[in-house]
Parts: sequence; structure tokens; C-alpha cells
Amino acid sequence: MTNTDKKLRQLKLQHEIQEMLRQDNEVSCHFDYHINMMSDDETVKLNLLTFNPRHDEYMLLHTVKGKSSIHCLEAMKDHIEKITRENIHFSYTIKWRRKGETGFHTSYFHGHSEEDAVNKFLHEKRAEDYEYEVLLNPIA
Repeated sequence: MTNTDKKLRQLKLQHEIQEMLRQDNEVSCHFDYHINMMSDDETVKLNLLTFNPRHDEYMLLHTVKGKSSIHCLEAMKDHIEKITRENIHFSYTIKWRRKGETGFHTSYFHGHSEEDAVNKFLHEKRAEDYEYEVLLNPIA
């Protein structure tokens, strides 16, 4: 695969993921890549961030690691498709607001634990800047 082919594949995968999330809940998504020079197997980490203009905040949807950006994007797309295909609902609801705001916002997270959901909510943020409550969603 040529470099041009790789770039086109990367852009197509990013577009497909963006469309999946836009259609699902009207958020935009952003691809935050990190390089790990010390690993041969997981040289790229991709954090998929979502931005919701209703509450003017971004949050972490999911993280994958792989050998290339294309590998990460394929894994990310598979993860999103699996959640959609298997009708996996978000496991946690977080009601939150920035300190000093009057109204609360509601955000939904899929995670293996309450701590996982909170880490996605607080990704790159200071916990002391927010008031929040985490609720475990009932299993249908």
C-alpha cells in the first residue's frame, strides 16, 4: 500500500467513525494520536474524543493501541460497531456541572467499572472543577 493509499484509508476510516457518532447522538469526534517510541507492538495510541456543543465539553469515548493509525482506527470502528450491533447500552450515567454553573448536564458512558466511566468523563480535566454523580444504569 502506498503512502497515498494509507492516507486515503486513514481519512476514510476517520470519516466513517465521525458519521457513526454524528448519526448516533449528534456529537463531533476528534482523533487524539500519541506515539510510543518504546514499544514495537503498540506504537500508536488513539484516544477518540467527543465534543458536544450543547454543554461545550469534550469527553473520552474509547482508547485503542496498535502498530499504526490505520490499525487503531480499524479497532476503534470495530469497537463502535460491536456496541451498536450487540445493542450494548451505556452502563453509566453521569450527571454533572462545572462548579459555578446552575444546571446539570447528563452524559452516558460505556465502561467496565464506575472508575472507568469517571476516567472517561474527567479525561484531561481537573476533578475539583466539577460536581458530578455517577449512576449505574439498569441492565435491560
